Amino acid sequence: MRIVYGKSFAPALSITGKVLALQNELLKMPQADIVTEHIFKPGVYERKITIPAWTVLTGAEHKTPYHVRVEKGTIAVNTDDGVKVFTGPCDFPAKAGMQRAGRVFEEEVVWVDVYDNPDDCADLAVLEDRLYVVPECGLADSRTDEQKATIAYRAFLYKLGMSDSEVNEVFEVKKMPTDLCALVASKMQAKCNLVL
Repeated sequence: MRIVYGKSFAPALSITGKVLALQNELLKMPQADIVTEHIFKPGVYERKITIPAWTVLTGAEHKTPYHVRVEKGTIAVNTDDGVKVFTGPCDFPAKAGMQRAGRVFEEEVVWVDVYDNPDDCADLAVLEDRLYVVPECGLADSRTDEQKATIAYRAFLYKLGMSDSEVNEVFEVKKMPTDLCALVASKMQAKCNLVL
């Protein structure tokens, strides 16, 4: 049997597909100022993030089971049982293998992932490799300069309303015709409220 999809019909995405699609869209936008704190206790590593109000975010897929503690605020998050709303203080166990997406409401959220750390490792690179399937964009607080620049570039294109291929087309033209210059300028002006 062969299935053909028309323009108005596309296969339903799994929750993983939806989170990845959301992550890709969020990476095109200016990034929220999420503060990360790393806490080390005997046998335990805690990754504590403070998320501003009204933020939508995605995390990395976890390789190991862990525990979540919501210390403050209200957040809607995908779980194994669908989307749930958590209001701090509360806590719950979390299984390995899930990448989460969250939406914060009117108050900042303090979210803590708690991991077993039997060898008391304090090397963040080692812990990230052990605990997460780190996405190509990196983890927010440990992104390389190149990853940050790529995200900033995507946000810039998003504001312009242009894609990579559209920008490449502009710069591949050896001598840009006057009407193309006017088109690019008008697009930039309209999308970014620029005065040219």
